[in-house]
Amino acid sequence: MREELKAFAANFLAELEAGNAAIFAGAGLSAPAGFVDWAGLVRPLAEELGLDVDKESDFVAVAQFHVNANHQNRHALHTAIVSAFSTEHGPTANHRLLARLPITTYWTTNYDKLIETALRNAAKIVDVKWAVPQLAITQPRRDAIVYKMHGDIDRPDEAVATRDDYERYSTERGAFINALAGDLISKTFLFIGFSFTDPNLEHVLARVRVTFKSNQRRHYAIFRNRTRREGESDAEFEYGKIRQSLVLEDLKRFNIRPLLVDEYAEITALLGLIERQYRSRTIFISSSASDFSPWGEPAVTEFMRTLGSALISAKFRQLCT
Repeated sequence: MREELKAFAANFLAELEAGNAAIFAGAGLSAPAGFVDWAGLVRPLAEELGLDVDKESDFVAVAQFHVNANHQNRHALHTAIVSAFSTEHGPTANHRLLARLPITTYWTTNYDKLIETALRNAAKIVDVKWAVPQLAITQPRRDAIVYKMHGDIDRPDEAVATRDDYERYSTERGAFINALAGDLISKTFLFIGFSFTDPNLEHVLARVRVTFKSNQRRHYAIFRNRTRREGESDAEFEYGKIRQSLVLEDLKRFNIRPLLVDEYAEITALLGLIERQYRSRTIFISSSASDFSPWGEPAVTEFMRTLGSALISAKFRQLCT
């Protein structure tokens, strides 16, 4: 593993231990589970319009075009969302690794339920919020919050998918923007599977940048190095590489540090490294015994207290009984 990734693992581990780590998950995190990306979602809608989705880059516009062509009727769009995300795919290895880490805050633009499913499988109580009224309600004894800022598969009629939805977002879902801005200020985010083309996130990042200028909190984003696509010419491949480098450089305006991998398997290896390092710093201490001789219970208890203090000073976590 490259030194850059090892350095990130150490830094993110420190944020985990301080309770400051957060995740922002995009479609790329769910894709290995079998769910489609935005291009796959709007492909049938584009075909109805006579468009080639492979030649499009603004998929939100395609969704809007389809709604326009159907006199503002969104039934086909809702059907496409249900068809694309209602299949019962299980969480990936990356979902499971993230769920086992002590991360309490998750943000996502995905409609699927993979994050909350992975957390529940890890025996955690999850507070899922995909509508504004839910923001005012707290799940008792929750271990993690999952903010689904673009909606949930259970309510496709309320999903954020078209230009109209984005234009109304600050009015109808402004509380999500405020909550995300607050987390971006107070927590260190790791963006996974996110392309940074979402207008809502761009608006929030810009607001934080303007407010805090050169004092923004550092965040991280994982990207795969641009590879040659099937049938791509040398010129097209070179253009893609140049554009990716410019996108990554632009993220530095928001103090987001890009982390490049050559293969997606490296992300799993990186998360696995963080989990191993976190667990290696946890020590279980027990001062219970059926027989405290020859020292006696007071001496044993005092020794265990001293040992615990020494471990804390050495920045180990201790679980005591």
